[in-house]
Amino acid sequence: MTVQHADASATSLTLMDLHPGDLCRVQLRDLERPDRALLGALGLGGRSPLRLCKTGNPCIVEVRGTRIGLAEAVARRLRVVPEVQTV
Repeated sequence: MTVQHADASATSLTLMDLHPGDLCRVQLRDLERPDRALLGALGLGGRSPLRLCKTGNPCIVEVRGTRIGLAEAVARRLRVVPEVQTV
């Protein structure tokens, strides 16, 4: 499987707009500095792709082999750009 990297100019969605199994990259630029720092410390920065594992509360994502639970309210505010997966 090949993954094409997200285009920064692509239309972003919220994390909750995706389906389990989808890959994406987080857009931190619209968040306030403390939120960017916290999410970056969790590995949810723009460089590492993440996979949505489960929507709801909590919303579970996997980044760098680690699963992280996010409150649904956070997942609804988190802007992402989907990654294109090709087989």
